Amino acid sequence: MTLPPVFLGQRSNLRVSAIGLGCSRLGSTLSGCTGPVAEKLLHHALDAGVTLLDTANIYGQGESERLIGRAIHGRRDEVTLVTKAGQRFTAAQRVVALAKSPLRMLAQRVPSLRAAIANRRAGALPRDFSPGHVQSSVEASLRRLGTDRIDLFLLHSPDAEAIRRGETFTMLDGLVRAGKLRAWGISVDDVASAEAALAVPSVAALQIPLAVAREMRPALEAGAAQGIGFMMREIFTGAATQPGGRAAAIHASLFFPQAMALVGTTSSAHLDEALGHLRGTPIPETTV
Repeated sequence: MTLPPVFLGQRSNLRVSAIGLGCSRLGSTLSGCTGPVAEKLLHHALDAGVTLLDTANIYGQGESERLIGRAIHGRRDEVTLVTKAGQRFTAAQRVVALAKSPLRMLAQRVPSLRAAIANRRAGALPRDFSPGHVQSSVEASLRRLGTDRIDLFLLHSPDAEAIRRGETFTMLDGLVRAGKLRAWGISVDDVASAEAALAVPSVAALQIPLAVAREMRPALEAGAAQGIGFMMREIFTGAATQPGGRAAAIHASLFFPQAMALVGTTSSAHLDEALGHLRGTPIPETTV
């Protein structure tokens, strides 16, 4: 199947499917989407025409990247790989990760344990955007993904001040020149960090919550004119209470210039539903 293509701007020169698969829950303790189940979902997405897979080094304690690496073996050139780094686990969380498999089984049987894990996951993780940490994270992601290049690498949720410091930008530009990254950008959480990211000349793309994007459409349109692309995330937040629901959320995401929509799911049926909403969804000509 062929999905409508989106051009993510001249800075990245990437063309991707209008909908990409968000892989944050693949391999996690709570999702149950791991091993053959996860690989079946990934193959289903690729066969359905999804060409962009979005992950991060912390998702599933690295298992999301490993699952993607196995699923795309022999199909690497079909896929635009997006991963992130800059958040890190505490020492206690790293110890817990060693017992991940038995924890997953136990959490399925003990609701209180499941709730405790979910509450801990909801908390903010420490950030480290130092060049040394980010570069070692890139190298580790390349190994887990089983590839020699990352198509789009994102700094994972720095605040506006960290972006203005820009301590790792020169190193990331070097990784692009070395061919380990095709382009890099920033995953932002709020208006302040988005505004700071848009001012960085090397930023090729922003990953941004749809609700934040709605607040700053003129700034994003100006960024698109400068060659920046946009990955809309959290697009279904509150969608059930909005007119048109999920179809309207996809339409709104793709109406931004040089923008694609991320659908985070572990269900092939839910992904197919989202892909079905593309029918009749106009995509601005400047994005193709």
